[in-house]
Parts: sequence; structure tokens; C-alpha cells
Amino acid sequence: MSKDRVHILGICGTFMGGLALLGKEEGLEISGCDANIYPPMSDHLRDLGIEIIEGYDASKLPDADYYVIGNSISRGNPALEYLLSKKANIISGPEWLYNSVLKNKNVIAVSGTHGKTTTTAMIAWIFEDQGLDVGYLIAGKPKDFEKSARKGEEDIFVIEADEYDTAFFDKRSKFIHYKPDTLIINNIEFDHGDIFPDITYIHREFHHLVRSLKEEAQIIFPTDDLNISKVLNMGCWSKLISYGINIQHDNSIELNNDAKKTTYRINKQEGQIDWEMFGEHNARNAMAAALAVYQYGIPLKDALASLEKFRGVARRQDFLLNTERLILIEDFAHHPTAIKSTLEGLRNNYPDRRIMVAIELRSNTMKSGFHDEKLMDASSEADLIFWKSEDFEQANGLVEKNPSCSSHISDVDAFVENFDSISTEGDILIVMSNGNFDDLSKKLIRKIQYD
Repeated sequence: MSKDRVHILGICGTFMGGLALLGKEEGLEISGCDANIYPPMSDHLRDLGIEIIEGYDASKLPDADYYVIGNSISRGNPALEYLLSKKANIISGPEWLYNSVLKNKNVIAVSGTHGKTTTTAMIAWIFEDQGLDVGYLIAGKPKDFEKSARKGEEDIFVIEADEYDTAFFDKRSKFIHYKPDTLIINNIEFDHGDIFPDITYIHREFHHLVRSLKEEAQIIFPTDDLNISKVLNMGCWSKLISYGINIQHDNSIELNNDAKKTTYRINKQEGQIDWEMFGEHNARNAMAAALAVYQYGIPLKDALASLEKFRGVARRQDFLLNTERLILIEDFAHHPTAIKSTLEGLRNNYPDRRIMVAIELRSNTMKSGFHDEKLMDASSEADLIFWKSEDFEQANGLVEKNPSCSSHISDVDAFVENFDSISTEGDILIVMSNGNFDDLSKKLIRKIQYD
């Protein structure tokens, strides 16, 4: 594409904001609008001289060669309706990204229900630590990079590839547009109940992705995920690179309750990581990342050495407070499998401390009640469980299933005010949500620091 002016509708989302950063690097004139303008993305964009218009008033739209439409933009949006009437050049974010950046790169795409953001950040960091300036787009705030996206000087680009739909006019999953050379499928479970009626629809989207890959492409996946097997059995024409868990396999993870003693093997190479990340899910993320960079010439020992320095992603097992009084952790987990794995890892790391978990039922699938039964097992490692839901009956129903150790957070401010009566010295509280949980963590830190 020529050096055009691009205006992005929904610019403050992590994905669309990342596109703005990449467009700026390309030398394009970038602007955007959004109804929810909030830091850190808004501050970051403005620091780069990117104009942000608040709201979707059609009269404030600048003239642009392309209007990139975020998937949060629906029919009835006044700016969108104006652009449609004008027959303006509208394009989805994923399609624009492919045409502008990915088409000329070797693309490593990280897909799956869990671990996409962390695994993408791991891969980008390994390359960075090994001296390679690769491009990346991470739908989160990586602690090892100043920005959530960059084009990079190398011909490699690492992208988080999710299965959510592309735009109001393109209901295919975003990842269908990326045409990866290396595809990681971390896992497949039912999620996004607002757009997928059941898991077979998710199978179909992943199958379409696999169908679109070239013969030389590589698909990295674990052998023990039956949903991935179902997708691959629907048809596969690319190179398969699998890894096993606690089995004899050329590529394998030998798990141990102590995460620091987990052993990684790729072909005949072997190693361990001494790091602070815990849980089986992070061991799997690390294995997928190591296998991906191995395809681009980085040995296992070097990948593991880089991962030992990996600082993670904000709100992914993010230690906000680590004192004798309280360990406070934030985690993005919003699915029973992720919740269970994180709590098991926490229990293994802190066997003698009381673990409290606050879970916000915020995603569409969580709010639907689809996972209610699984949530009881997922949270079983916690000593105290606090549920928050806009649906009082749902939260109360979960409390009633395990009344001895669970309760309902109906008011975050009241919970914070009464925290001293709930908690004792040495407790761990992990706050789990894909939203901000009404700023529970910030309010709690403020209270503890000023008490």
C-alpha cells in the first residue's frame, strides 16, 4: 500500500492500538476515534503524535484514504453509517495488517483458548534477547518492551492470533487473515459463547485456518489436546511439530510440582528454567515458544536462558504486592482451565500459605453460566473464594455450592474496607478477571499502604 492517511475506528483497544503503532512506523498518517479513551494505550498513542477523537461523531471524521474498522464497531455506529453511505474505503484491522505488514514477513502466529498473549511475548522476548529485532503485536502490555507492537528490522513477525470475529462485515476469525508460516495451537476449548454456539463452530474456524496454510508451514501443538486432534483430523496439508507431556517424545516437557525442575526436551537437546513463572500452563507456553524459535535457528539452551529473564505481561500472573502482610497477584484468567492451572501452580509454589481468589464472571461465556459447574473444581485449590458477577443469582448460586469457603463481592469498596477482617498476615490474594474488577487491586494496595 502507498503512504496513505489511515483513520482507525476503535483505536484504543489493544489490537487496534497496536495497528496504529505499526502504521506510524510505516510512515503513515494515523489518527483514530474511540468511545473509551483510557491509558495506557491512549497516552502511548498521543505520545507518538497520533490524534485521537473522542466518540464517533461523523462530523469529526477526518478525510482518509482508508478507514480501519475495529470488531467492536457495530451497525448503528454513526461514524460507520456515514462511511457506508459515503462508500468510503473501509477495511478490517486484520486485513489491513496483512496487506501492510505481514505479507512480506515470516509470520509466527500464536493461537488457542489460553496463553496466546504470554506465549507471543515469550517468543518476541527470546528473539530480542538473542539479538534479533523481530516484529510483534501483543494484545497486552509486555514488561520487556516499551511498546505492544513494532514492525522490526528482521523478516520475522510474531502475532497473537485469536479466533474472535474480524469485523461487522467479516465474521471469520481474525487469524484467517494472517497466513502464518509457523502456527502454534496452544489448546482449544469452548469460549466466546457470544459468537460460537458450541465448540464445533470453533473447530470449524481452526480448520479453515489450517486449510489456508501453505504446504511448508509448521503447526506446533501438544499431543494431549483432543480438540486440536479433531481439527487436524479434519484435514491438514502442512508440517506437524508436536510435543508431549510426561511421555517419551522427541519434543517433551517433564513436569514437576516444582516449576523450576521442569525439564524441556527438543530433539536431543535438554534443559530447565530457573524462573518465577508458575503453573503447568506456563511450562506449556514456554515449550511452544522454544519450539517456535527453534525453527528459526535458536537452540533450546539459548531459548531457556532468555526465558529465565522473561518478566511477563501485565495482568498475567502479575505480582503487584509481595510483602509479609500480603502477596497480591492479578491474572487475566477468565476460563476454568486457566483458573485451575494457575491456582494449582500457586499452591505448589506456596504450600504453607493461605490462598484467596477473587473471580469476576465478566466474559460473555462466564456470564452465560456455561462454566458454573467447572468453576467449582477450578477454584478448589483456594482456601477462600470471592465471586463477583453483575448477576446476583449467578454469584449467589456459586456461593451456595460451597458456602463454607466462598462468598459474594457485591461491592468492591466494601470488600476493600473490610479486608482486614477477612485476611490475616501472610495471605495470598489472586484477582482474576478479563476486566479491571472495579479497580479492586489498586484500591487494596492503596488501603494497605496507608493503613
